[in-house]
Amino acid sequence: MSSMAYGRDTEVVQRLRPEPMTAAEAAAQAEIDEIDFEIFRHKMDMIAQEGKETTMKLGASAGMRWGDVAFGIYTAQGDLAVVATGIWFHAVLGQIPVKYIVKHWVDDPTVAVREGDSFFFNDPFYCGVHPADMGLVVPVFHGGELVCFVGAVVHTGESGGTDPGGMSNNARSKYDEGLKVPPLKIGENFALKEDVLTLFASMVRDPRTMILDIKARLAASRIAQRRILELIDRKGGAGQSGREFFLGALRKILAVTAEAARKKVRLLHDGTFRQPRFLDTVGPEAGLTKINITLTKKGDRLKLAFHDTSPMLPDKPLNTYFQGIIGLTMVYLCGWFFHDLPANNGLLDVLEWDFPEDALVNAKGDAPTSLAPFPQTAHAHGIFLCGARMTYHLDPLRAVAAWYQGFGVPIFGGMNQWGEPIADITPELNATGAGARSDLDGVDGAGSYFATMSDCSDVETTEADRPFLYLYRNYFRNSYGHGRYRGGAGVGFGLMIHNVPWLALGAFGYGSKFPSTMGIFGGYATPPVFIQTVRGSNVATLLGQADVSLPTTLDGTYQEGNPETGGRELHHITCSVRPYAQGDTFYVPVGGGAGYGDSLERDPEAVVKDLREGLATPWAAKNVYYVVYDEETLRLDPDRTRAARERVREERKARGKPYDEFEAEWAKLRPPDAVLTYYGAYPHPSRPAGAGAS
Repeated sequence: MSSMAYGRDTEVVQRLRPEPMTAAEAAAQAEIDEIDFEIFRHKMDMIAQEGKETTMKLGASAGMRWGDVAFGIYTAQGDLAVVATGIWFHAVLGQIPVKYIVKHWVDDPTVAVREGDSFFFNDPFYCGVHPADMGLVVPVFHGGELVCFVGAVVHTGESGGTDPGGMSNNARSKYDEGLKVPPLKIGENFALKEDVLTLFASMVRDPRTMILDIKARLAASRIAQRRILELIDRKGGAGQSGREFFLGALRKILAVTAEAARKKVRLLHDGTFRQPRFLDTVGPEAGLTKINITLTKKGDRLKLAFHDTSPMLPDKPLNTYFQGIIGLTMVYLCGWFFHDLPANNGLLDVLEWDFPEDALVNAKGDAPTSLAPFPQTAHAHGIFLCGARMTYHLDPLRAVAAWYQGFGVPIFGGMNQWGEPIADITPELNATGAGARSDLDGVDGAGSYFATMSDCSDVETTEADRPFLYLYRNYFRNSYGHGRYRGGAGVGFGLMIHNVPWLALGAFGYGSKFPSTMGIFGGYATPPVFIQTVRGSNVATLLGQADVSLPTTLDGTYQEGNPETGGRELHHITCSVRPYAQGDTFYVPVGGGAGYGDSLERDPEAVVKDLREGLATPWAAKNVYYVVYDEETLRLDPDRTRAARERVREERKARGKPYDEFEAEWAKLRPPDAVLTYYGAYPHPSRPAGAGAS
């Protein structure tokens, strides 16, 4: 019998690094030919890729249809060895539920793990993020022996919380967040249990999407299972069976990756890199919190510490489990620093961590975590900033500014135009701008930093089964951070509630009070963003009249002469879900990437090009880049531009002051007390009030 305690397993969530190698794995590796190993790796990559593509084609939620998918192949011990994804944190965190299954259910006679089983999970304590992130894995047996697990982790649009769309902005405890399932057997003998599916369907607003997403994960897993068994049956040579080769080669992927990761970390200079990050919302209200990151590199190890971080919020949804922070660290490591290595948890062999007990980044007890993506993303941005400084000497081209990190995503629930219940998010979070680089501007509408292979759908597909009419969706000006190289532009879009009497609609994100995404090496941050809504809008009437003065960009929505009338409201980007009637409008910005380098060093012709293409404003050209040009012809005046920039440089020097003088003045500043409600002791959250600086 299992020694399972009826509560959270605090030991298994610590097991993010590779499990100890078994004697059988070690023996099998000694017999593996290097050419055979490289062929094996390629085949496993293709199996995982087929699993990912199948999941996307069969699923129903926005996240599944548009690429927020991690399809993994795990060792029999639960280590992630192969993954097809761009959403690195799901790839890494997906192993925790698998290790839970191995630890608790393999030898438990009341559950067991058998051929034909399937296991579901979405408890954020094991999945690392929030309840909308759901996964399914199946065990793969060959000749009666468990050889691996395969499965998919994807954001499904609804988890049955107090708010629709998988994000409970107003959650006061974990009991407000809906469905939370630790690893649970939901299928046996290659069939799903209909009683379990019926239970799940009854607990969410959108049962159709919930069940289709589960079946999509399972179908993809069964295809991968079949491919793996075919590979094992075909392989085999002198002195080694196909199964022995598979077990040894799968483990060798982890060993080779870990050694390569240690080797690359050793190339970096030893040092300590610090980066405080701040958030401007706790969900339903504005409030300042701090995440204090210290990244230490020594030898072949990287260590993260988070002391002097704001305390946990027992009744606000902004908390995150520590394992989610590790997962988001891997977004940077997998996608940027270790870009030339396989993405698996062998990379975690180089990482150590230290989390304080009472901290926003180390949730405990019943604290809600619906908005865990906020502190996790703020942390990931801090790692981008630390990483750029840490790696610049090694590879300046990879020391880049961050992609947009503030979200800006509508969440909704209700009935669609076909009379079907729906609850989800829109896919535009996958249309943010990429960060600028040392030699190029960031890519416009590149995707999402945490799901770099994702897509944002075409509007016609979204409109087909969602009760929205898109008024426009395109890039909006100055949505990025300026600099020598600017960040990629983000997307702005307008929605009108269409073909239904009403819909519950809100949004989530941060960065309305101050920028969410900072520049690097003198580059500018992205601008703050906000939501605009218009109740009782006359847009439907104006569309019927083919009024050509209707805005076709987000910029135009805020300019004089906009003919739209109605009850106009401005909201924080985290906007609580409210009912909106047919014809009401909802305007959303999805931000651009951060800037790189001093804006005075930007090629003036590049500024003029952005003006021509509608990606920069005349104000920015004059007051950020100090470019002088003919406003009618957009012809550059190089001499006057050089003179303007030189004047600004001299003004900067005149404003300069010694650092000690600056710090003495800065230390006198303090935000209003109302802003610091959730911050902790100011300015150092973890220190008692009145304690001196170290």
